[in-house]
Amino acid sequence: MINMLDDHSKKIQAVKSWGWFISLLGASVVSTKSLLNKILKVPEQLFTDPDPQVQIATMVAWRNLVDAFFVPQASENMVQGTVISPIEPRAHASSWLKRIRLIMMPLCGVLSRSHNIALSFSCLSTWHYLLYKLGDLINHLSILEAAFGPVLKIIFSIGLDNQNKTLWSFCINLFHDFISVRVRHMSSPQGYLCVPPNQNLLPQTCMHLKALLDVHHIEWLPWDIATFDFQLEILGSIVNPELLQNMTVEVTATIMDSATQIFTLLLQGVRVECESKVAHDNAKICITKVCKFVKKVFLDLLGKQKSNGSAVLVQFGLQFVKCCVDELGHSLLASGKYELCLDIEHIKEMQYAECSPKLFYPMVRPLSYMEMVSPVVYLTALSVSIVAQFTGELSDGHAEQLALIFSSSDFSENFRAAVAFLYMQIMRPVDSRLRIKWLMVWNKVAKRLNEQIIFYLKLSCGASGDDVLYQFLCYPFLALLSPGRMSTLRNAGNSSEECLPVTQDLEVELVIEVYRSLCTPNNGSDAAYMAFLEHLFEYLVSMIDENMSVVQANLEYCSEKFKNITILSVLAKLVIELLVNARILNYASQGSKVTSEESAEGTRSNLLLSYLKLANRFMRLSGLALKANPASQHQVTSRFFSSLSTFVGHLIWAKDILLLFEIIGDQFTEWLTLSSTLYCVMQRGETIDQLEKLWLNIIRCLTTSGLISDCSFLQKHQPLLQAAANHPNKPISAAAMAIQRESGSGSASAGCSAVSTMDRLSQEKSNKDLNRNIEADRVFVLEELNASRMFASPMLSDRGNAADGAKRNGELLRISAGLGRKRLKITKYSGKAKGLSKATGSSSPHWVETQMCRKPELILELLKSKR
Repeated sequence: MINMLDDHSKKIQAVKSWGWFISLLGASVVSTKSLLNKILKVPEQLFTDPDPQVQIATMVAWRNLVDAFFVPQASENMVQGTVISPIEPRAHASSWLKRIRLIMMPLCGVLSRSHNIALSFSCLSTWHYLLYKLGDLINHLSILEAAFGPVLKIIFSIGLDNQNKTLWSFCINLFHDFISVRVRHMSSPQGYLCVPPNQNLLPQTCMHLKALLDVHHIEWLPWDIATFDFQLEILGSIVNPELLQNMTVEVTATIMDSATQIFTLLLQGVRVECESKVAHDNAKICITKVCKFVKKVFLDLLGKQKSNGSAVLVQFGLQFVKCCVDELGHSLLASGKYELCLDIEHIKEMQYAECSPKLFYPMVRPLSYMEMVSPVVYLTALSVSIVAQFTGELSDGHAEQLALIFSSSDFSENFRAAVAFLYMQIMRPVDSRLRIKWLMVWNKVAKRLNEQIIFYLKLSCGASGDDVLYQFLCYPFLALLSPGRMSTLRNAGNSSEECLPVTQDLEVELVIEVYRSLCTPNNGSDAAYMAFLEHLFEYLVSMIDENMSVVQANLEYCSEKFKNITILSVLAKLVIELLVNARILNYASQGSKVTSEESAEGTRSNLLLSYLKLANRFMRLSGLALKANPASQHQVTSRFFSSLSTFVGHLIWAKDILLLFEIIGDQFTEWLTLSSTLYCVMQRGETIDQLEKLWLNIIRCLTTSGLISDCSFLQKHQPLLQAAANHPNKPISAAAMAIQRESGSGSASAGCSAVSTMDRLSQEKSNKDLNRNIEADRVFVLEELNASRMFASPMLSDRGNAADGAKRNGELLRISAGLGRKRLKITKYSGKAKGLSKATGSSSPHWVETQMCRKPELILELLKSKR
């Protein structure tokens, strides 16, 4: 046979003869080493022959050596259904390993250098035959490492391409079967898990390789936990970072889909191991290795990936973390018995990042590098670190996957870790793109939490659990005040960056979208929802107060440079959305049915108090912005005053009105004073008109509640009345002066005196720049004060009876809407306020109706009609 190798035409006949010769010798070939060494010289030369047909014939003949080395008796002593112990290998295992290595050497060599698909098929067929002949001996760890692992690593290291996809798919399916056997052989029928078929058995796979999976069935046994490192090693070769960075997005997705499916089966096997034997040490080892594997693969992978495929890698990295959370479960991941070191470098970078000493952070415990944490905290930190290391655009799908990880109802520790990471991210100087990335993550998580917000509050562990939720919801405010954002604004202001307004609008929308949904509860009781809003408002107010100096610096700088101020827009829209979508208006005008219950009344009062405090802070901040740039006309400010006016129109109880004056009285006085000073500049916007509407609604509340005749109340708020009386806007000043006159008389006749004064004011023509709309305003104010005069006496006589007073509140100011519009129209075209004032001074039943209450919506409608 050796002499025949010199003639090329006889090489195939020689190797066939070699195969027959090995078959005849059988097991005796092993006993004669000298003969074995001599006869192996034939295939040794043919495996490197340049002719693929010769190599294929040699590979087929090589199977005869497999039959000679591994006779059926090799595994007779094995007990079926058990796993070979890796700790006590058989005494003759070393001899088998030598035979396996001998057979595997040419197989690995051919696969590594072959570019002929037929030769590769033949090589895989012989390899599969070896695995089949090993019987259940293949389940031994050392045998796996010698016979199973090398070929898998070679094929997976080549990657997935058009030529290699059939080989790659064949190996993926073999590995899939090996991993899934532990789940398929679960002892408990109730806990049986259906193993899905591998989706990557490609149709292009040759029929010959497909048949091998059924004809030569490998005797896999439930794998031992000691093989876990081997399994992770093979899985790591599938998701090799250096390999994936050169592949297309579609190919990368195919590879990662297969890896995710196998990883899920691996985790299910770990859970079976931990639950069946209740082995604390095994559970800890496996969970630690799983966490370290995900960290190494995906953080290394993202660091080396420079192509567009990195977005796909982020997706699958998060999917691997999600698999861990879903498959291992709460009992394993959240247990304090399985702690591991938080060895994520990104945590270390953030921990030592410089933090602005001026910015106050709420009591959020930051993550510490190398601290001992539970597996669920580790996985949470790992998932956000994957996103942090990703330099591309974060998709909605990525953010949604993070939300699924953070908002699991079984965990509270992971949510706390996520909040800590978000706040640590603020400390680092980041550009607008990175800030929007984290706002998007916050947006997705918050919207998912909103689906179960009341349920979450009930499950949270006391006040500390609630605090984490409120800290999370307040995150955007501090993110918008971060030093990195201020640096971005300065650079943009200096360079007139055109994209900044778009960035600011996106920031506002990401934040307000969440607050808009939070303002509309979709489940839970009213009491729980009211308590949630109350605490949220308190947390926001506290956060603003603690960072007032930073907020003021932000407002002063941005007011000079930019048309819109992000943090001001967010706060204003929050306050407005609460009035539009939430039940604040209903709580403001609730009747005796609700207030009869002491607990409900207390919750209602606390909610109104918290809301008014939030409104107070906006009034203060918007006033600072106006002082910094009087020429800027922020639309959110006028819209806020419009919403506040509507809110005031719904107040019917004296104690609520007293609360209104107590909380926002000083800021409203400040605004009246400021708008008086800047009146000429502010006339170009709508803020003055909205202030006027708000003031008139406040007067209506004072009238209906009887506080307009309470001298002590008016004396306490004299600065507000004085600021209104000195205001250049005639309706505002006229109404204030009339109230002052009425409070000074202290009787019903004082109302007539106040009206006479207003008549004279309405006829003054000293300010020639006032147009006919101002004249209409005067008549409207006149009408309001005439109404207050009509009901001044009954209110004074019944002021001592609180119950009767509350009953009459709904019967005050019943003025005909139709006649009101008619008078406003006449005034607009004639400008004769004096004649109309006489008409309005009448108490004729033609214009006083007892069945129709004049509502605040009517007041707004009349004010709009004058335009």
